[in-house]
Amino acid sequence: MSAKAHFRIAGIPVHVQPVFFVIAGLFGLRYVDFGVDVVVIWILTSFVSILVHELGHGVALKVFGEPSAIVLHGFGGVTISQRRGRLSRARSVVVSLAGSVTALVLLWLPLRQLWGSDWTYDAPEPLLWAVYFLAFQNLWWSIANLLPIRPLDGGNVTAEIWGLPNARRISIGTALAAALWAFANDQTYAAFFALLLAFNNWQEIRAEREGAPGADAFHVDAPEPGAAPARRRAPRRRHLEAVPSPPAPLAPEPFDAARVEQQAWAALRNGDGAAAHRLAERLGPTANPFLRAAAALAAGRPEAFDLLEQAYVDAPAGPPNLVVTQVVARAGAAGALATRLLERPDGRGRDGAAVLQTHLHYGEHFAEAAQVGEAVFAAGPPSRAQTAFEIACSWSRAGDVDRALMWLGVAADAGFRAASLVDGEPDLAAVRADPRWAELRPRLG
Repeated sequence: MSAKAHFRIAGIPVHVQPVFFVIAGLFGLRYVDFGVDVVVIWILTSFVSILVHELGHGVALKVFGEPSAIVLHGFGGVTISQRRGRLSRARSVVVSLAGSVTALVLLWLPLRQLWGSDWTYDAPEPLLWAVYFLAFQNLWWSIANLLPIRPLDGGNVTAEIWGLPNARRISIGTALAAALWAFANDQTYAAFFALLLAFNNWQEIRAEREGAPGADAFHVDAPEPGAAPARRRAPRRRHLEAVPSPPAPLAPEPFDAARVEQQAWAALRNGDGAAAHRLAERLGPTANPFLRAAAALAAGRPEAFDLLEQAYVDAPAGPPNLVVTQVVARAGAAGALATRLLERPDGRGRDGAAVLQTHLHYGEHFAEAAQVGEAVFAAGPPSRAQTAFEIACSWSRAGDVDRALMWLGVAADAGFRAASLVDGEPDLAAVRADPRWAELRPRLG
């Protein structure tokens, strides 16, 4: 496909394939008995509904600091983002749900109210058709997209919660059940749609078993300014709202270390430790040390802690993204890793432990961040006041106001004085709502 963006909305590039209008028109032919103009209205409302849905994903990504692009293709739309491992699991779920929520709130809810009002008695017929189609599309298409079937929004949420391998299997079972329901209710297109999604997920499972790295039956290229890309891009995270093209036959490709590394990061983020470890092994010594270590931990390898410790010692600034932190938190290994780093006789693990604490907080693993921070504090950090303040912020976000207040007191005793910071810090909102805050506040500046 051409990767050229046709226009932008809120800075998000949008590419529209001509076949989008062709397929929308074919589905609109069921209304041709009411006039060709009604078919045209169906096509236009389909464009608006799918674009608004995709913009819900795109704007959510933009709020979280991630660039994205939208493609409207033959059977719907897709929002593509490289994520770069910076979104936490909770934020990824928000992005996945944002499309349907946006469509329901901005289009279905007000139009549903409008449809039942006195306005309908005097409105022109074309406008009535538009309101009817928009209300119908944004209700039922949103509900369908929330089914736990990859690559629909509900399937992406399933992958975030239970991991990609489980999500593929859940998708197949749900899609087959949906197909049976659709056939029983004379919804032939919906039935074939569900069967195709089941088939694509099965293709991914089969490809993975046959050793094809990063198998993805739902790949779509993102629109960018300029000419079409000369070669296929690496897979991106996506939110797909309709039937993708059938997967191309698997064929050997030249070894591309950068692409394999990106696939390994993606597998880690999706909870597929076995695939991530297999890909990291393919990279050999060229693999990022944090990638190799996190993949080993996700796969349950015994050497994982040795690799993680060494990675943080050699690169105390930490990993290039939050994926490693997510894997460590998911495995319940944050405390053990911090202990190993802080107990090194040469003292070379302390900076790495402090970075681990910070990354856990940014990844919204607040209780783990606070616990690692307490270990860092006990080991004697360069700034005891700052470390105590950061621990208090993490406990506050974790919902433990008592411990947050206690650590703010420790910070005050250690000399922490930053009035403007404590008054405006979002992490301390729960603390400032506590009656004891008035007594503690003067000690902090």
